[in-house]
Amino acid sequence: MMKRKNKNSQRNSRRFFLTFFGFFLFLFSTLLVRGKCPQRTGPVDVLPGDVCSFCGMHITEKKFSGQYITSDGKVKKFDDIGCLVSSYIKEKEGVKKIWVADFETGEWLDTENALFSSGFTTPMHYGFVAFKKQNCKGDCIPFEELIKKIAGTHHEE
Repeated sequence: MMKRKNKNSQRNSRRFFLTFFGFFLFLFSTLLVRGKCPQRTGPVDVLPGDVCSFCGMHITEKKFSGQYITSDGKVKKFDDIGCLVSSYIKEKEGVKKIWVADFETGEWLDTENALFSSGFTTPMHYGFVAFKKQNCKGDCIPFEELIKKIAGTHHEE
């Protein structure tokens, strides 16, 4: 009689553990899928095979690229700063943070620390590249001016 109770007790303990563990895994995966984990706050690497979120072309050279994070945590990457700006114009209310690659170093810069210069041959022929403010070459403009220029000349409705 004692051995039978002991076996039942072990089975119940094992069943409880497996149920608890299964529930924990379910809860963790649900939170992960729903985005309740901390969201990314910095730029991500451009990887082989990444495509532009605006035009669909492969991102082949980081020095022309940019990216932003939307308020829901989605990262959008662009092969040309002009594509980034064109996309930003369409969904600026949902954009949380923007980065562009420094043309000379490839370092990610937020748009507050970058200036933009034109006259370059870029993947989608918008012609703009980014520099650190103190290293800008040519006629340099801030991001707000870049938006106006692209909206007036290249923006697709």
